[in-house]
Amino acid sequence: MSIVVRRTGQAMRATETNAHRHAVDVVLGHLGEIGPAVAALRRESSRLAEWGEELARVRLRGGSVFAAGSDGSSHEAQRFTSELNAHDPVSGSGFKAISITKGATGSDGSGSMGDQVSTQVSEGDIVVLLAAKGITDELREAAAAAKSRGARVWALTGKESKDLAQSVNEAICIDTDPPHAEEAHLVAVLALCECFEDALKHIRPE
Repeated sequence: MSIVVRRTGQAMRATETNAHRHAVDVVLGHLGEIGPAVAALRRESSRLAEWGEELARVRLRGGSVFAAGSDGSSHEAQRFTSELNAHDPVSGSGFKAISITKGATGSDGSGSMGDQVSTQVSEGDIVVLLAAKGITDELREAAAAAKSRGARVWALTGKESKDLAQSVNEAICIDTDPPHAEEAHLVAVLALCECFEDALKHIRPE
């Protein structure tokens, strides 16, 4: 009986070891696939730095920054505005970074992203649109509404959503599959927030 238990235990340990090795391969495979996305961000480092400086200028002249995303990218949009507010070194400065979410209802009863942009965005503001997977009509409407209000519109896109660049002023395309594009977008917005904070130390109010 003891021999059976010992052999069974050995077999279980072997199975667990194989499963662990497979899991490690999955992790390494995922990390390897992030490489092209990170390389794309490196190529856009100058543009990201320029965007970070422009965000600082908007803050210094009393403007606001808005962000919206399609599908899963809405989480990155919310993270971006939350981090941007947190990176403002002056408490109570009045600066606003606002996330526009699908289906949210404004004080005037507006619900679509386009309606929210039309009622909240002003000339000189910046609107950042994120789409790692696909482009929704609401994102296109938000871009059009922002432009009509005199705001600048930027986009972070992926392989399946790069056509959004046609609807905005500037775009950075991470030409990879949606999951890795989304990961790159998160890195990009966190880098933007760091650039924003650093730029505020050097840029004088206009």
